[in-house]
Amino acid sequence: MTNNAPVVAKSTCQFSSTTPKVTIVTPSYNQGGFIERTILSVIEQDYPNLQYIVLDSLSKDNTHEILERYRSRISIVVEEKDKGQADAINRGFAMGDGEVLAYLNSDDCYAAPDTVSKAIKHLVENPDVDVVYGKRYYIDVNGYFFLSYPFRPFNAEQLVQACYLPQECCFWTKSIYEKAGSRVNESYQFAMDYELWLRFLKHGAKFESVDTVFGYFRWYTGQKSTEEWQSTGLPEIAKLQKEYFGTNTSPEIMSDIFMEHYSTVNKSTDVERFSFYEKLWFEEVKLKQALFRYAPLDHWVFRRPVSKDAAAHEQRNS
Repeated sequence: MTNNAPVVAKSTCQFSSTTPKVTIVTPSYNQGGFIERTILSVIEQDYPNLQYIVLDSLSKDNTHEILERYRSRISIVVEEKDKGQADAINRGFAMGDGEVLAYLNSDDCYAAPDTVSKAIKHLVENPDVDVVYGKRYYIDVNGYFFLSYPFRPFNAEQLVQACYLPQECCFWTKSIYEKAGSRVNESYQFAMDYELWLRFLKHGAKFESVDTVFGYFRWYTGQKSTEEWQSTGLPEIAKLQKEYFGTNTSPEIMSDIFMEHYSTVNKSTDVERFSFYEKLWFEEVKLKQALFRYAPLDHWVFRRPVSKDAAAHEQRNS
């Protein structure tokens, strides 16, 4: 495919301090089974200047009870009907005043308590960088690792071909967000993140990657990412590529591109994947408690009872 990505100039990024405020937004609707771990993965971050905003569209499950449990540790909680995921994200960012922005969906998690610190350290030490992203692991409904997401250092031509930036692992400056229109495009149900990255690129953003796992993307039956991939996702991506680069790529060809992208890092057998998983967790917990060797990856948020809420939750569920 011909590289039609725009030639971008380096932009400048300056913060008011070495610990700029970070605004993280979580949109939510009927994710009571997962949102607690999402919330904990944010509020247990060791970064000192964090603003967390959760917007729930009047969920009909137990989300309200979970939000009440952690309300004192969440900067802003909004419980009212929205027009969809992108609308909630836009409203959240409009409420925030951070110099760095990110959003974390209500079934995903950050990978470690220092994820935000590592992202901000990279932005502070590289003032010309507008967007930083890390690596992603896929986890299942119970939080167990089952797949590595293809990690690529940033390349504009590859971004033209496929959206390989893991959304829950991305952090960007408010300045580039404002240059690009200060909004997430609400006309996209699936590819809103891809549209945002392309718009950043169009406005001169510099992207850089960090070879560290930043986030866990939960993959399960019934979620939008699995149910609407063929029917909504690929057509929206094709529409974006035509709009931004004038390319006409069929959903079939695009699907092949994505499959090739995935296969480059996921050639192992199930046994090899399990061995990797076992080694990963053994290294993580062998100096702590061997009993948790096979704990779900997202279980770390319950292993650090920093808050009374988290400690009480563990006691109730032990």
